[in-house]
Formats: sequence, structure tokens, C-alpha cells
Amino acid sequence: MKKIWHIASLDLKLTVRDRAFFFWFLVFPMFFILLFGNLYKSNPSPTKASLLIVNQDKGKWGSYFVEKLQSPGIELNVQTSPPEKTIRMLIIAPDFSEKLAAKTAQELELKKDPQANLEAGAVAETKIVQAIVRLLSELILYGDRDINDFFTAHAPFNELVRVVTRLPKDTVATIPTGFDHVIPGTMVQFIMMMVLIYGGVSVMEDRKKGVMGRILFSATSIGELFGGKLLGRMLMGLLQAAILLITGKLFFHLRLGSIPLSGLIILVFTLAMACLSIFVGSVLHKEEVIVGVSVLASNMFAALGGCWWPAEIVPPTFRALGMVSPAYWAMDAFHQVIFFGKGFAAIVPNLLILLAFTAVFMVLALRFFKVRD
Repeated sequence: MKKIWHIASLDLKLTVRDRAFFFWFLVFPMFFILLFGNLYKSNPSPTKASLLIVNQDKGKWGSYFVEKLQSPGIELNVQTSPPEKTIRMLIIAPDFSEKLAAKTAQELELKKDPQANLEAGAVAETKIVQAIVRLLSELILYGDRDINDFFTAHAPFNELVRVVTRLPKDTVATIPTGFDHVIPGTMVQFIMMMVLIYGGVSVMEDRKKGVMGRILFSATSIGELFGGKLLGRMLMGLLQAAILLITGKLFFHLRLGSIPLSGLIILVFTLAMACLSIFVGSVLHKEEVIVGVSVLASNMFAALGGCWWPAEIVPPTFRALGMVSPAYWAMDAFHQVIFFGKGFAAIVPNLLILLAFTAVFMVLALRFFKVRD
């Protein structure tokens, strides 16, 4: 174990001594964090929703219901015929007044674009429910009197029932926005990129320069050599994570939910990337090729895996495609812990899939690992 640690620590020291180390491990990731963190920063002011109302009612009750909908936080646009396309639309049927006067059941039809803003949609739905409650409260208080005299004889509305909006139980506890999403996403992306680049290039150079061959002559086994290289790449990734997490905590008040669970996610994901970096460094023979492949792969996996934007907001097809990326399972686990407030049981499937990636990458790394060209 002492030899494995010696090889790993030597690799880490060489990485830290590189002139570009602080740029790639801190400065460039900070640029991403500042850019995307402010871009996806949540608006502290209450969300205001727009709602198109198609009032086809032939009586007075449709217009009266629209009055009940008017409140702060919602912008109403009332028309008599539906447009071809809109974000969200409430249709009041032509027989709305007739059915209400007859005290028979009826339905209000709400149509909305599935790609529209979720918060604004929740506000609109809440306002509709509030308007229904207000109208029903007035009708109950009015009693069995002649409904035709309602508009002249009913008592002023008194809010007997209050409808409030909150996120449902066992769903998202905080919307994935701002630095709480961007910092873990940037960390996952740059662990991939830096471990693949630095780890892959050093494996290739140590093989070409005969460094690994000389290590074997010092009574070191091939297993200890491989273990040292693997541990060295894990330390690179963990160092990258520590730098970004400490920076995020100090300057952006980063929330990680359960720190032990977040640390476990980082550890398993870094192990997978460490195995992949040895494979990359073993099969590619030029530095520029390793850098190009690593940058392309890490950015592609980051985009598919939800590092740049929450995977929860993308279309189902794109989200399904993202499951081929190890980053997807790491980011999904972070979201479960940070935004959904879930525990260990919720992220077990993610960890098992990341360990499956690790096993595949480990087999490839062992198969192609060479001491000399």
C-alpha cells in the first residue's frame, strides 16, 4: 500500500506543479460558475403568470368568474374565441351560466404548453382554484334563494377558505436553479475533463519515457503500479472537487444537502473517471489527441448529463439519451440529495449504475494498460 500511495502522491505533485494547474482547476471553472450561476439564478420576486381566458359563456356568470380570477400575480387576457397557439388558456364553456343556474356539474378546460414555465403555470392553476373557491363560497352563503337575484342580493365576499400553493410532499423541495445547481454541474464536468486530460496524458508520457518500466525495476509489482496510477487520478478528481466546493461554500453559500452523501457521490464518480483516464492514456499515443478527445467527451457528457441545465426541464427524448452519460447519474443523485432532500436509499440506484460504469472502465483499463509501447 505504501508503494501505491507513493506513486499516487508523485502523480498529484507533478499535476500541482504544472503552470496551468490553477487556471484549469480554479480560474476556468469559476468562469463557468459565474456565467451559468447568474444565468440560471432564480428570481427572488414572486412569479407573475399570464393567462388567456376564452369566455364563451352566453350569460353573466362567465364574466363574474373572470372577476374572481383578478388578483395580484396574474395577468388576464380575455377573449371570446381561442387562438391557434398560446402558452396557457382557460376555456369557459357557452353553457357555463346555464349549468350554474341549474346547479349541475360542469368543467373548466385548462390548456397549457408543456414547455412553458412551471412556476408560472403553478401560479395560474392556484389562482383558478382560488377563484372557484371564492365563487362556491358565495353560492353556499347565498343559499336557496332565487339565483336570478344573486347579483343584486348576495353578500360581499368574505374569504372563508384560503388556498395556498406549496410543493407536493415527496417531490422537489427547492427548484434546481442558481449556484446550487451550477457548482455541482461544473464540478462534475471538470472532474471529467481534468482527470481525463491530466491522467491520460501522464499515463501516455510515463509509458513513452519509460518511467513505468523503471518503477517496475524497483521491486514494484504491476498491480501496485496500476493501483498507484488509479489512486493518483482519484486524488486529482477529489482535489478538483474540494477546490470548487470550498470556493462555492465561501463565496456562493453553496448547499449540498447531506454532506456525507454528496461526498459519496463525488467519490464514486471520480473512481469511474479515474478508470476511464487510464484507458484513454493507454490506447491513445499523442497528447493533442488525448486533450481533444477528453474535451469533446467531457463536454458532450456534461451537456447530456444535465451539468449545464437541469435534466428535469429537457424533453423526455433528450433526457433518455442523457442516461448514457455517467454525469447524468451523478447529477441526478446530487439533485435527489440537494433539491429533493432524499436520503441514501434514493441514490442507491445511481451509485450502482456509476459503479457499473466503473467496472466497465476498469476492465478496459486493465485490458489495455501497458508499461511500454
